[in-house]
Amino acid sequence: MSSYAAIDRHYSTALTARLGPVNAEAVMVAEGGEYGDVTLGRYSTIIKPVSIPTSAPISHTPVVYTVAAGENLTTIATRYHVTVAEIRWSNSNLISNDSVATGDQIVVPPVHGIVITAKASDTVDALGSTYKVDPQAIIDFNRLRTSQLSSGMTIVIPGGVGGAFPPPPPLYQIVHSGSPSGYQYHVVGCCLGPYVNNKFPGGWCTYYVATWRNVTWNGDAGYWYANAAAQGYAVGSTPKVGSIMVTWESWAGHVAYVEAVNPDGSWMVSEMNWVAFGVIDQRTIKPGQLGTRLVGFIY
Repeated sequence: MSSYAAIDRHYSTALTARLGPVNAEAVMVAEGGEYGDVTLGRYSTIIKPVSIPTSAPISHTPVVYTVAAGENLTTIATRYHVTVAEIRWSNSNLISNDSVATGDQIVVPPVHGIVITAKASDTVDALGSTYKVDPQAIIDFNRLRTSQLSSGMTIVIPGGVGGAFPPPPPLYQIVHSGSPSGYQYHVVGCCLGPYVNNKFPGGWCTYYVATWRNVTWNGDAGYWYANAAAQGYAVGSTPKVGSIMVTWESWAGHVAYVEAVNPDGSWMVSEMNWVAFGVIDQRTIKPGQLGTRLVGFIY
């Protein structure tokens, strides 16, 4: 007989009617057949199908990844099916700075969650409370034989959520794209538009522009042009009052609201997080001044 523990020889009439007669040894006399998840072959014992996994098993080991040329946290997170935030939470040097350079080594969690290095004072219960997960999930995922942690242990917190990231330092956007010299700009005291309860996080350029336009698409600023076009919005290379300017002035891009177009072809925008995080300024841009960093305008 196969590896099954036992066979009940008291078969229902529905089973025998479907499969034909079987003898006392559970051997079918006829040509075989199926009933539910039970298969009988000719002159064979009852066979129950075995479920075979078709996908690779989940890795429990964090990845130590070396950043390649042209990569950023977004491309790396996409490759490993995690989020940028989860990578930042797993690397202490990325908590206040989200930029990486070629050759940098970073830790990438194997699943959605956070990777931490245990301290002498850490306990499973404390980690569960800090990262908002069931402590037993930490024990099970890391295959721990005890709830005691040793200093220096690498622990994966599956489904863990870290704290809020600090806002970027002043001139964050400009530091990523060069000096602000050459632009005419000044900080203004106000104002937000009518859509203040939009879906974008406050303080960022996307939030500010979305208070002036009813933005129905998602994504980082640099992708707004393509995302808006995909939804049927008109786009182009000419500034118009009320349009959204899209640029690659930072690793995530930048957006601004066009307030005026001047006779000499320059245009004035209002924007947030160009001079400093959460700060609104007005800036005048000359034709060609942005070069290849100018993506275009959403009308």
